[in-house]
Amino acid sequence: MSTPVSIQDGPFTTNTLASKVFIIFFLTTIWASILPLLLEFYLFWKLIEHNISLLIYLIPFQIYFGYLILVVFSVLITKLLLILINFIHKPKEGVFKRIKQDRDYYFWSLRAVLKKWPIWISKFIPLPFVDKINIKWFGNDSEFIKYGKNVSIGKGSAIKASMIFKNFLIIKKVNIGDNVIIGSNCVIAPGTQIGKNDIIAAMSATKLNQTLNPNSGFFGFPIEPFDIQEINSNDSIERLRREQTKNFKKSNEKVKTIALKQKPKQNKKFVRNLNSDLLIFAIIYFVSNSIPILGIIFFGAELVFPFFLQSPNILYIFTNPLPLVIFILTPIIFIIVYIINLILVIFTGRLLYKIIKHINPTREGIFDWEIKNKDFNYYFRRSFLLRYIKWKIQKSPFPWLIKFAFNFVGNCQIGRNTVIENSFLAKEHLEVGNNVYLGRILITNQLWDKNLTVKKISVKDNVVIQDNCCIAPGTEIEQNVTLLPLSITGKCEKLPSNSIYYNTPLTKITDKELILVFNLNMHDLHNKR
Repeated sequence: MSTPVSIQDGPFTTNTLASKVFIIFFLTTIWASILPLLLEFYLFWKLIEHNISLLIYLIPFQIYFGYLILVVFSVLITKLLLILINFIHKPKEGVFKRIKQDRDYYFWSLRAVLKKWPIWISKFIPLPFVDKINIKWFGNDSEFIKYGKNVSIGKGSAIKASMIFKNFLIIKKVNIGDNVIIGSNCVIAPGTQIGKNDIIAAMSATKLNQTLNPNSGFFGFPIEPFDIQEINSNDSIERLRREQTKNFKKSNEKVKTIALKQKPKQNKKFVRNLNSDLLIFAIIYFVSNSIPILGIIFFGAELVFPFFLQSPNILYIFTNPLPLVIFILTPIIFIIVYIINLILVIFTGRLLYKIIKHINPTREGIFDWEIKNKDFNYYFRRSFLLRYIKWKIQKSPFPWLIKFAFNFVGNCQIGRNTVIENSFLAKEHLEVGNNVYLGRILITNQLWDKNLTVKKISVKDNVVIQDNCCIAPGTEIEQNVTLLPLSITGKCEKLPSNSIYYNTPLTKITDKELILVFNLNMHDLHNKR
């Protein structure tokens, strides 16, 4: 199986957190996977002790080998925990309520939380065999995905055996046959059966429980077949090449005409605040790392080195209280220090954000990049600051902190029980209600066209926005609205409550049309519960 080269793609798991108690299981998994690494490092230390030259030669290999040990034991420990949890409550297909009291939803969320650590830690160094193990053992988003041989998955695609729709969790098994090619930014819905040698074009989405005939090509949403033989024929390729050349010549002539009518403009579209950006980064980086680093140095020098690394042998560590306690506590200290680092990033970011807002308050509007007034310039300063905070939190093993970070730092309000997947998320002028699900989407309060448009986005309670959607600036979404995959809103578009949308441009559909578009019957959905 082939997955995208980008380490940001590949295996992923939901950020849904049905119970905060799951964090304890998550932290226990991290703690247990670090312990073997400590023992390996103890043996390495004994090997190079009092030999500086050997340390210099071997330290690069130790870093890589230690990382592999951490990854392997993270995967193995998580797998053992999942076997135990599955013995308590076996995963099953079906339609379930999105409430904590529903055991299937509850344990689905627990399994997802446990998978997050091995998937996260394995992305630091691109190791294809580890990605394959993660997908085969943990699934792309659940256990109910079966991959054939020689499967190629494009960048940004989501293979979904589970899906959030309104107040329901739908889990259906997905089967992907041999020699299948799935293009970039596709959404494979739960229950999809993809035949051998199928090709799914980019930006396509399958229907729920859809069966695709083998040796076929498909594109669009709703997905439709196309003739692979016709696409592969020499006549078709030559005809397509002539058409592309013709269109290119027309476009080139149009560009030349416009260029002749307009005077050359020296102003640049984007603002380069390199000095201020470097200063902001330096302040956050120094403040957030200085205390954790000093803490690690003190802990290592005063406790780990004299009482753990200086132990005569491994047996001594396990038979004496002090070395054993230090061995057990060290992973906990690492976890605490990492969390302190994230908290300091958030608090330092808030302080800097307040200072910048005091100099230039935030406001919505349409800004001309030719003028570059004070509002325009300071928008980019705030954007850089908030982008760093968002990146630091979302790319950490604790993405659940993103709601706290944005509510605490920026000009955003995000409600309770809202799930934010690893989205491209607006950093200002964002209001999200309670019990909202934001899938792997782009939701942005800014848009470049002729000018820079900055408009607030409002998302009310009980809204579900599924994967690969794009929400434009100024969008207002009322309560109980659902957007199907690959939906795109226009600027300042208003979506009334209790509606379902799909497509580009956005199209409202009835319950009857939903069956044709997505093979989802609302009547059956409610009856199954």
